[in-house]
Amino acid sequence: MEMIYALPIFGLLLLIEFLYGYFKKRNTYHDLKDTVASLSLGVTQVIVTVILASTLLAFDNLLYKHRFFEFGNTWYELVLLFLLMDFSFYWWHRASHRMRFFWANHVNHHSSKEYNFSTALRQPIFSPILRPLFYFYIPWLGFDPQLLVIMGSVSLVWGVLSHTKHIGKLGFLEYIIVTPSGHRVHHGSNPEYIDKNYGGIFIFWDILFGTFEPEVKPVVYGITTNINTYNPIKIVFHEWQAWFKDVVQSKSLGEAFKQTFRPPN
Repeated sequence: MEMIYALPIFGLLLLIEFLYGYFKKRNTYHDLKDTVASLSLGVTQVIVTVILASTLLAFDNLLYKHRFFEFGNTWYELVLLFLLMDFSFYWWHRASHRMRFFWANHVNHHSSKEYNFSTALRQPIFSPILRPLFYFYIPWLGFDPQLLVIMGSVSLVWGVLSHTKHIGKLGFLEYIIVTPSGHRVHHGSNPEYIDKNYGGIFIFWDILFGTFEPEVKPVVYGITTNINTYNPIKIVFHEWQAWFKDVVQSKSLGEAFKQTFRPPN
């Protein structure tokens, strides 16, 4: 649902980044077809989110109705909610890289060899269905689902801002928040950058759990075996197809389980 509310801001940010790069002669939009593919995937996820919005909100409200505690909207309760949501994002994001089933959903976000604000919109279209698995406990604890939507929108906008080459390193902030430098590492296919820097807003989760890597070498964007297509359908389903084939060809339930939950190749 957050994607819907943040969409106008995304459009404005894309325009600003393009104009800045154009006038500074540092354009980062080199491939129009790639940009169109990214925007297509972003629009597709918005459509999926709109279709599911009422169901997802109803589910959160049901959990909230049976909440364990009664959290309000004081500043410290909002800070706690923000931290919980970012903590949940870290593990959702990490699972999306380390479990093949979730990677099949997430891989399209990394499939571009470009890196700009449009890359941030290359969103996994099944995330509105899968992502709540890592967040359902928050309204159950006692946080208003409406606050989750607002906080989630803030996080999404921040996520877009981190997808740019125009901002360099930010000193000590590199060890506190997810900066563009830190997130560039996350999108790198360099061996030392793979499966690093999962944080959404705060990078200290990565430092705490041993997945932090600073940007040192130039980043090579994309995945280790690039799919080289602009077709949104192929971008979305290529890994789902490979996963399904391996599961069907599995000789036992144990092997099928491993094909689903092992790290991707």
